[in-house]
Amino acid sequence: TLMAQLGFGPAGSNPAGNVDWTWVDASFNVDAGNNDEFVASLLPEQTGSFDYVYRYSTSGGRTWLYADLSGPVAADAAPGNPGKLTVNASGDTTAPSVPGNLQVVSGSPAGIALAWDASTDDVALHGYEVLRGSTAGGPYARIATVTGATAYMDTSVEENQSYFYVVQAVDTSFNRSGVSNEATGTAALRTVTLNFSVTAPATTPADATVFIAGSLNRLDGGYPEWNPGAVSLAPAGGNVWTITFTGKEGTQIEYKYTLGSWDFVEKGGACEEIANRTLTLNYGATGVQTVNDTIANWRNVAPCGN
Repeated sequence: TLMAQLGFGPAGSNPAGNVDWTWVDASFNVDAGNNDEFVASLLPEQTGSFDYVYRYSTSGGRTWLYADLSGPVAADAAPGNPGKLTVNASGDTTAPSVPGNLQVVSGSPAGIALAWDASTDDVALHGYEVLRGSTAGGPYARIATVTGATAYMDTSVEENQSYFYVVQAVDTSFNRSGVSNEATGTAALRTVTLNFSVTAPATTPADATVFIAGSLNRLDGGYPEWNPGAVSLAPAGGNVWTITFTGKEGTQIEYKYTLGSWDFVEKGGACEEIANRTLTLNYGATGVQTVNDTIANWRNVAPCGN
């Protein structure tokens, strides 16, 4: 497969292996005689004079053939006739507003998700630069430029490592705002506090205890799986029963309520069998998730039979 890229860098320099050159992928445009024509766009972020050339690879980018306006360039040689690119200063010198409310939406070994409030600009906003550091307060290095969105998923993370992020806005003249507030994320699932508040039917026997059974083994604490009489709730008055668990965000569980036995499992409003209740642990803004459930009836408790 033929790959093509367009790049630019310091005037008079050799692009081969040069970290000061910036490359973008080029896409096929048309057949030009016996040749394939490729097209790409450059977006320099600073003023000055630059050279530009194309490069091509049939080895997945392991080796490259460079080409200037005169054609292919000899291996390891500097281009003799590169294209010339001059970037002039814009009349816009006003920076965008600072992005607000940067926050970590979620963290896991797969990545750390960020979100922030949009900035404004007097002309036009280009996007946002996401910067990351390994210590609070920096230093930070740019890891991404985001356009058309106010969110980013950092997947270049190591499990259980913490990272410190700031974001700055950039306009179409590459004026940069100040940096946002710092947000800290860890590449590990966060712990959610899960509060259940359960309203039992008025027909619940006065001497009965409400239990919860389900895939509780997926939560912290070593709870049993689908044991109808092992995990009891505490009475909170007014037919309300409560219990608190902790678990990792994103964990999915199924469950039902009982009076200690499957012979006294919850039933629907017409005494019908009901499906397992389901939920997914969601860290949200505070790390506390509250579940409010209402039980309609019990098996083998009036008005329901078996």
